[in-house]
Amino acid sequence: MNKYKMCVIPASPLENVQLLKDRVIFPYVCYRTFGESLRLVTKCTGDYPYLSYLEGADLVPLPGDQPHMEAAVRYVSGHAGEIDLLFLFGARGEYMELTRTYKSLRPDGIIYLKLDTNIDWANALPLSHKPFADFLRNCDIISCETRRLQSLLYKKWQRPVEYIPNGVYYPLYPGASDVRFEEKENIILTVGRLGDIQKNSLLLLYAYALAFPQFDEPWDLVMVGSVTPEFQADCEDFCRRFPPLAPHVHLTGNIADKHTLHQYYRRAKIFALPSRAEGGSPNVFSEAAVYGCTVVTTGVDAAPDMTDNGRVGRISPDIEDFDGFARELAAVCLDPAYLARNFHDMRTYIKEFFDYERLAARLQILVELQASKRRQK
Repeated sequence: MNKYKMCVIPASPLENVQLLKDRVIFPYVCYRTFGESLRLVTKCTGDYPYLSYLEGADLVPLPGDQPHMEAAVRYVSGHAGEIDLLFLFGARGEYMELTRTYKSLRPDGIIYLKLDTNIDWANALPLSHKPFADFLRNCDIISCETRRLQSLLYKKWQRPVEYIPNGVYYPLYPGASDVRFEEKENIILTVGRLGDIQKNSLLLLYAYALAFPQFDEPWDLVMVGSVTPEFQADCEDFCRRFPPLAPHVHLTGNIADKHTLHQYYRRAKIFALPSRAEGGSPNVFSEAAVYGCTVVTTGVDAAPDMTDNGRVGRISPDIEDFDGFARELAAVCLDPAYLARNFHDMRTYIKEFFDYERLAARLQILVELQASKRRQK
């Protein structure tokens, strides 16, 4: 098998937190699997302490006095010969000039586009705009994160679209191997940008209130992540309106330290995802699943993939149905035998289908097929 010089160019400047999310961690696992080198090309937004987790990867800072993509195109113009495999993230118009430039200089080079989108966004893509259509054609391999979207795009685009979900790179979770269900507590955990309209945090808060009287023992709701001022006010109002619940609701704020964050996954029995929409499959699902959390989710595109069609989790289809989400929460909280059994089932499922090392090996085969086609021309 060949070794490839790899390059990641995001459509906007990378932030530190994104280094351990799919847009960087999957290319990094590919580099560890079949890469010669890996460059992360970006304008810098600050310090990057998470770079310490990515041994061997090089961060290439773009000039700060130029627009990000303009500087990225200039970089590719000067370094295309050093890029065998170009990773792009998102079907973004910002990439049109970049892909055109790269392909003109490296017709033998391979572009991999990870879509990071959902059905609504995919339906809104300007496919009739020729420069955008050319951009998609320039991408040799395109993948999406949900089976539902893969089926739609295959029919709509009349081209192969691979299914590569957001997964788990196990070396980043050393504590997950020895977690035991008996150590877990009655905690319902959520992680995300609390108060963000997409994250739908109020649904979870009030569904928890509706489910709480049905519990036969107390359950705590732990909400991890940055908090908007509006949601902070909503939460304070909630605690005033429901005094018996107030001691059981915890907002931790943002947790940047991965060890501390992983301890919450380790302790929680249930992971709740109340989102209105997600761009593909959420990274937090994989983190929760590797620790054996049972997932309760709204009907986002990735819901069937996250729960194996309801086998290892629960789906409340309507994103605005407070009662429905409360019913699913109460059902799992009242079924300790299911939670104990599902702890093992979820960990088996995530290992079999979401292990980034296995997914990288699959991408390696797809890249080799593209390289073989070029050699035959």
